[in-house]
Amino acid sequence: MTKKDRIQAARLKGFRDYLPQLMAARLEIMDTIRREAALAGFQTIGTPALEYATTLLGQGGDETDKQVYRFTDHGDRDVALRFDLTVPFARFVAEHQNELSFPFKKLQIGDVWRGENTQKGRYREFCQCDLDIIGADSAAADIEILATFQRILASVPCGQFTQAVGQRRLLSALIRKLLGGLGEEAETPALIAIDKLAKIGPDNVHKLLAAIPGSDSGGARALLELLVSKDAQGDTDMHMVAGELAGDESSERELKRLQVVLDAVRASTVGSNGQVRLDLSVARGLGYYTGIVFETTLAGAPGIGSISSGGRYNDLAGRFTSRELPGVGGSIGLDRLLTALEEMGQVTSSVAKPIFIAVATDDALGYACELVQSLRRANLAADIGMVPKLGNQFKHADRLGCPFVVTVGGSEAAARTYAIKDMQTGHEERDLPAAGLVARLRS
Repeated sequence: MTKKDRIQAARLKGFRDYLPQLMAARLEIMDTIRREAALAGFQTIGTPALEYATTLLGQGGDETDKQVYRFTDHGDRDVALRFDLTVPFARFVAEHQNELSFPFKKLQIGDVWRGENTQKGRYREFCQCDLDIIGADSAAADIEILATFQRILASVPCGQFTQAVGQRRLLSALIRKLLGGLGEEAETPALIAIDKLAKIGPDNVHKLLAAIPGSDSGGARALLELLVSKDAQGDTDMHMVAGELAGDESSERELKRLQVVLDAVRASTVGSNGQVRLDLSVARGLGYYTGIVFETTLAGAPGIGSISSGGRYNDLAGRFTSRELPGVGGSIGLDRLLTALEEMGQVTSSVAKPIFIAVATDDALGYACELVQSLRRANLAADIGMVPKLGNQFKHADRLGCPFVVTVGGSEAAARTYAIKDMQTGHEERDLPAAGLVARLRS
């Protein structure tokens, strides 16, 4: 290829490469999630990256719809890349409902795509690790989701974390009570504004709320005062909320259920590095939530934002089936979590360091391959020299961090022996019998 035919190697904005050490850490976290999910009875599924646009659009709100990667495929179909795993899961459940046993507990790990503004920990292609329970509208299901995410994060070296739990129905009731004559359509921008409280502060959120047609400025101020008021434990003051919603039977039921959920999750996480806080200002931007919602932040990486979030979505499957299939679930944003761990200096995973078989002469290559395979059959990682000159092979083994280099040439192949060098101490031994190689390396 001529110089003029070459193109510059460059990644798209918002997309990321993973070098081996970071990829190893990524896979370890996935393994932790799979292990904890399996212990809790979750079953793994998969769905396509590409869906009909009608399946995805209209479920995440206008802001999310604008971020969807949408195009016409080769069959002239209107399609889109999934922006999360929850909406495709609702389609999956409707399509396979006769093959599933409900309540169905699902784990899915996969990439999703959003054309949003990039920032630290926020990418346009990112991996979500989702847990969902569908077919149960109960406090038990809510508890199971929150507690399982607590166990997963407690098993990851992320330090202290806080799971902030809100409740969309209670927040909606407060909006209707305090903001005045808002129509149903105006409630969504109110929720979106409140969800920005931690980022832009009460004064700016008040401006957004007061600007909504039909909103009451004084009521907006009262709502914000209630949402930022905390009790001695650091929770949204439940007594104030209960007083404001007194006489609303539906809200009173939700308050009782919420207290049951919080008490149970806190009891199950005693002694862990995670805490649970009631925060009714947690609204979540997606439009399909109908009950509890939650966001999880790390004490050691406050600038990263939420690394795990979710909530209850009782009406989502109704787009695809007449069967009532209430659901609750959440996700760990794996790439954002990794960014936080990098910032905290907690990416401790390392790539496996293999035993290196150096090939001194061409006539020893077959014998070297035999030794490599014998090590791998014994579950010992092994690599082999692939470049000429023994010195270059040793340099490569050193860069890989290989603990030992086993060297073979024509005389070793004939005698079925080998030489070995400890790369840390520099100690070398020669003319050792090949039959004892595995036992020696294990010792």
